[in-house]
Amino acid sequence: MSKFRSFYGRSLPKNLVDFRSDESRNRLVRSLSDGTAFPYLALSSCFNIQAEPAYCGVTTLAITLNALQIDPQRIWKTPWRWYTEDLLKCCRPLEDVKKVGITMEEFQCLAQCNGAVCDLVRASEVDYETFKESVTRICTGKFTESQSEEFLCVSYNRKTLEQTGDGHFSPIAAMDSKTNSVLVLDTARFKYPPHWVPMELMFKALLPLDPATGLSRGYLVLRAKNILKDQDNRRVSCEINESEIENIELPVPSPVYKSTQCCKKPCSS
Repeated sequence: MSKFRSFYGRSLPKNLVDFRSDESRNRLVRSLSDGTAFPYLALSSCFNIQAEPAYCGVTTLAITLNALQIDPQRIWKTPWRWYTEDLLKCCRPLEDVKKVGITMEEFQCLAQCNGAVCDLVRASEVDYETFKESVTRICTGKFTESQSEEFLCVSYNRKTLEQTGDGHFSPIAAMDSKTNSVLVLDTARFKYPPHWVPMELMFKALLPLDPATGLSRGYLVLRAKNILKDQDNRRVSCEINESEIENIELPVPSPVYKSTQCCKKPCSS
């Protein structure tokens, strides 16, 4: 009987820069000095490794909601309230997510149900310059007074980056203007470390079609719905009563459901 093959991580392709390398240190120091790593401190303080092989989407969302300092108003572990994958189950049963992951629409639905505004951008509908402008705006923290900080999460094809696997979600934490690259906090840390990706290559990785939807992948921009913080320096998520969440039949894995099919009504804008 053949033995089950196991792995301890993967080597990054040569065109990607390992976060632990000397070159990465140079890029990070430079981006912090140049003011192009605005998301880094918030995201790195909440960074977590996905608990299941197909949890990249919900893990990316949990990291981002925590970085936005949104209070989920539900207990994680008594007495603490904190976003983990286990709390992100109102739009799709987690047993389904363990098997097939989530799509961009499902990511957006979950974000909207948990106190965030989430703009979904398909790469096929924009050009490279539009993507670069979005990354630059978010990595430099140039928001209007009426906005809270924003974070950008990418839904991309690993094969375009010459990595193993297919679709994947992760947040972008910084950009280095000198090398025109972005820092991807890969949530599958057991597979690849965080790494720097050339900006143009990152955009190309957003273009392949997602087999579950037949549409291109892309990126999502998140910000908190409640801009003002309370006396405890937190933003409050929507009220979610777990006992009122209905169990409804959702198509798995395709076609993708619409947000109106979510088993709870997304909180108002």
